[in-house]
Amino acid sequence: MKLVSKFALALSLFAVTAAPAFAQSDEKPKKEKKEKKGKEATPAAPKRNYSKPFIAAYMPVANLLNKTKDAAAAKAEFPKILAAIANDDDRYEAGILAVNIGVSAKDTALQDQGIDLLLASATTPVEMKQAYTFRKGAIAYDGKRFADAEKSMIDAFNLGYRANNIEFLISNAMSQQNKDADAIVWIGKAIAASKAAGPVNKAYVIRAANLSAKARDFAGAANFYKDLVIAENNPDYWHDALAFFNRSLNTNPEESLDLMRLMRATNGLRFQQEYAEYLDSLSYIGVRYPAEAVSVLDEGFAKGVISRNNVTFSERYNEAKARLAEDTRTLAGTIAPAKASPRAMLATLTGDSFFSHKDYKTAKDLYETALSKGPVLDKDGGNQTDRTRFRLAMAKAMLGDYAGAKADFAQITGANRKAIAEYWVIYINHLENPAPAAAPAATPAT
Repeated sequence: MKLVSKFALALSLFAVTAAPAFAQSDEKPKKEKKEKKGKEATPAAPKRNYSKPFIAAYMPVANLLNKTKDAAAAKAEFPKILAAIANDDDRYEAGILAVNIGVSAKDTALQDQGIDLLLASATTPVEMKQAYTFRKGAIAYDGKRFADAEKSMIDAFNLGYRANNIEFLISNAMSQQNKDADAIVWIGKAIAASKAAGPVNKAYVIRAANLSAKARDFAGAANFYKDLVIAENNPDYWHDALAFFNRSLNTNPEESLDLMRLMRATNGLRFQQEYAEYLDSLSYIGVRYPAEAVSVLDEGFAKGVISRNNVTFSERYNEAKARLAEDTRTLAGTIAPAKASPRAMLATLTGDSFFSHKDYKTAKDLYETALSKGPVLDKDGGNQTDRTRFRLAMAKAMLGDYAGAKADFAQITGANRKAIAEYWVIYINHLENPAPAAAPAATPAT
C-alpha cells in the first residue's frame, strides 16, 4: 500500500498556507481604513514575532520555491533557514516551507524534517499537529519503517485525528511487524469506527478474520465473519464463516453433519476436503444416508469441485448408489413401527432417514413423535433430545416454518449445537427477509 502517493497532494494543499506577512508584498503596508460604525471588524490574524535573522534567511529560499520554481535550489539553501530559527514562530514557518519544498522536490526526508519542526512549535494549531503527525506516520509507512509509522499514527490518534482510516493503517503497520494480537485490537477499532459511520467496511472484517486465523484464533475469525453473514446472504462469506467456525469446534459426527448441511444450504461448499468431511459425517457407521450421499456427490461433481476420477469419491458414490434403491424401497414401511415403538430414539433415527431423502414433512412428524415420548435416549443411554429437536428445527426451516424453526433452535442447550443453531437462525433470517433482486441493466437508447 503506497501512502505517500495517496496523501501527498492533500498534504501539499494543506501545507501551502498564506505566506507570513513579511513575505506577502514588497510594498509598504498602507494605513488601514477605519471600520464603518455598526459593522463588525474582521478579526485580525494572530500577530507573529519573527526574528530578523530568520526573515533575512527565509525570503531568498521562499522566492526560489514560489517565484523561481526551483525546488532543488530551495532545498540546497534550506539549512540557512534552520540556522536562523530563534523562536516558535520561526520554527512554524520553517516547517511549512520545508514540507512544501519536500513535496515539490519529492523528498520525503525533508517533508519529515518540516513536520518535526511544526510539531515542535507551540505556534502550530492543534488540528494541524494532528494532521501532520498522521502524515509523518504515512511517510514512514511508505518507506516501510513500520515501527515509526505505528508510533506516529498512534500519536496522531491520541491527538484526536480520525481521518484516512487511521485505525486500519495502524493495524496494518502492527501486522507488518508480526504484532498480530495488537493488530487485531486496532482492526477492531477500525470496524467499530466504520459501523459508527454507516455500513461496516467489509474489507476490515475480512482483514480482522484473517489476522485472527493467522493467530490460530478460529473462534475469533468466525465471530468477525458472523457480522458479514448477518449483513449479507453471500455464499463466499458463508463458506468462510462456517469454515472458521468448524475449525473452532470439536464436534461429533452428528454435529458436524448438521453444520455441513448448513454450508450446503448456503451454497458454501467450496473445497474437496469439505465434501470429504460431509461424507464422513453421513457415513461414519456404514452408508447410513445413501440418498443424501448421492445428492451431495452429484452436486460436487457438477460443480467440478470434486472429480469422479478420485478413487475415494468414486467408491463412496458407487457404494451409496448401490444402497439407494433398497433404502428408498423400504423407507415407507419404517414409519408405523417407529411411531408405535416406546423407544423415542427409533422415531428420531427414522426421521433422520426421511430428512436425508428431503422428505422434510415426514421427518418433522417423526421428530415430533420422538420428542412426545419424553427424553430421547440412544442404546447406550445417551441423551439425544437436543439432536432430535435440532433436526426438527431444520426440517421446519426447510418447510418454510421459520418461526417454528427459530422457536425450536432457541430450546437447544448443548454448547456445540447451541453455537451451530446461531448460524442456522442467521440463515433463516435471510430466508424470511430476502435481499431485493438487483435492478436489470438499462437498455441503451437507440
